[in-house]
Amino acid sequence: MDGGFTAKPLGLRQIDQAYPLVRAIAPDLPVERWRAFAMALIGPSARPAAPAGIMTVQNERAYIHGLFSYAAREDLRFGQILSVDNFVVLDLFNLPDAASSLIQSMEALARALDCTAIHTALPESYADSSGHVHSMLGFFRDAGHDVDGVRLCKALARDGDNLSRPLTVAGNAD
Repeated sequence: MDGGFTAKPLGLRQIDQAYPLVRAIAPDLPVERWRAFAMALIGPSARPAAPAGIMTVQNERAYIHGLFSYAAREDLRFGQILSVDNFVVLDLFNLPDAASSLIQSMEALARALDCTAIHTALPESYADSSGHVHSMLGFFRDAGHDVDGVRLCKALARDGDNLSRPLTVAGNAD
């Protein structure tokens, strides 16, 4: 691929090496959570219902410059799609080539899995840099991706969390 970068699935021995990249998009993520997430997708006992994994872009020394997690799934409008999350690229000297290589690998993977579309969730920080000369959103647009919606997230508190509050439903007169 471009600039001496090669796209490869994340290897088991590379899980810890990839952690600093993941921290760039999830600064508070504990290493244990990353390891569990990665093992669920690529570990020896990983048995996802549909094709899933973690793809990286690496230089000739096997140093990881970027990654994304993915799963093939059914979509109402497009049928079989490649759903991409946790997209991150870090490169001080050749960000355009590293990002381009990873985006190209996404399309090759989608074609190999017989997908008709790619849905990518980017971190909000990537969307905010649209005026920057090396905008990640710009790299996606250059590769033919269009903004097709907005993905929202609401974290739900679990029992024992400080955020837990009893649920009240309006109009419930018991």
